[in-house]
Amino acid sequence: MKVVYKYIIKDFFKYFIPCLAVLVFIYIIMNLFDNLGKFLAKNVLVVDIFLHYVYLTPSYIVLLIPIAAIMAVFFVFGTMTKHKELLALKTSGLNVNRLFSLIFVIGAFLVVFTFVFQETVGVWAQTQKYEHQKAKIDKRPKRPATRRSNFFYHGEDNWVYHIRRLDAVRNKMDAVILWQISQDNKIQRRLDANYGLYDSIWIFHSVTEREFDTLGNETVMTYAELGMPELQEKPQDFLRRMRPLEEMNVLEIDHFVKKKRRAGENVAEEEVELNYRFSYPMITLILLLITLPLSVVLRKGGIAIGLGLSVAMAFVYWGLIQSFRAYGVAGVINPLVALWFPNVLFAIVGIVLILKVRR
Repeated sequence: MKVVYKYIIKDFFKYFIPCLAVLVFIYIIMNLFDNLGKFLAKNVLVVDIFLHYVYLTPSYIVLLIPIAAIMAVFFVFGTMTKHKELLALKTSGLNVNRLFSLIFVIGAFLVVFTFVFQETVGVWAQTQKYEHQKAKIDKRPKRPATRRSNFFYHGEDNWVYHIRRLDAVRNKMDAVILWQISQDNKIQRRLDANYGLYDSIWIFHSVTEREFDTLGNETVMTYAELGMPELQEKPQDFLRRMRPLEEMNVLEIDHFVKKKRRAGENVAEEEVELNYRFSYPMITLILLLITLPLSVVLRKGGIAIGLGLSVAMAFVYWGLIQSFRAYGVAGVINPLVALWFPNVLFAIVGIVLILKVRR
C-alpha cells in the first residue's frame, strides 16, 4: 500500500504544479492584455513590466491554489477510474477512505502553505508592487512629503491625534486634538491645543485638558504651554504612508484593529480582512471534500465533466465568499459569520457527497 500512496502523492504534485503554473500564466496574460495600452502610453520598459508581474504573481498563486488542487485530483483519480485501476485496488481490499485521507493530508499541507506563503511572500510582494507601480509604472516623482492636512493618527500608548495641519519642516501642528484611550475603550484624557511645536518633545500652546474618572466625572484644566514627553511620535512619523491591509500580515492587522477599536472607530473592514486571511486557505480543503467523490464516480468523460463541475463550483464558492465579504465590510453581517458561513455551507455539501460514495 505504501507504493500506492507514494504513487498518488507523486502524481498529485506532478499535475498540481503544472496546473498552477498554467493558471497563473493565463491570469498574467489576461492582465497584461488589459493593461498593455496603459504600459505603452506611459513608455514603461519591458523589464519594469516583467517586474510588475513578478510582484503580482504571489497573489495569483494564493488565489489559484484551490483550482489547481481540484484539477490535480481529477487528473489522478479520473485517470485511475478510467483505466479501472481504482476498481482493481478496491477488489484487492483497499478502502477508498484511505485514499481520501491521503488527499486530505495533502490538502491540509496546502492550507498551511497557502497561509504561510500569503503572510510572508504575499505581503512582501504587495509592498514591492506598490513601490514599483508608483516609481516605474505611474512614474510619480519622488517628492518627500512635508505637509498633511485634516487627518487622524493612531499613536503609541493608546494616543489618538486629530491634526488640522501638519508642517514637518517647521515641526509644527495646528488645531490639535488628542485623546488617550483606556484598555476598556474609554477616553481618559482629551487635550485641545491651538498648536504644537516639536523640539525633542512636543510642546503645546493654549491647551485645554479634560480628564475623566471611572464615574464619568470631568476635570478641566487650561495651560498656556504644556510639554508632553510621553508622546512618542515625531513630525515625520505622521507623514508615513498608511499601509493598506493587503500589505500587513495578520499580527499587524490584529494590532491595527485593537488600536482603532480603542479609538472608537469602525473596524469592520479590518476584522473582515483578518478573518479572510484564515478562512480563504481552507477553501482548498473544502473543495477537495467536494471534488474527491466526483472524481471516483464519474465514468465516461469523467475527467472533463468532473473538472468542469468542480471548477464551476469553485467559482460559485469564490463569488459567495466575495459577496459575504462585501456585506461584512458594510457592517450588514458580522465579520466572523460573513467569512466562515460559505466555508461551513460548502463543507456540509462535501461531507454529504463523501458519505454517499460507494466504498
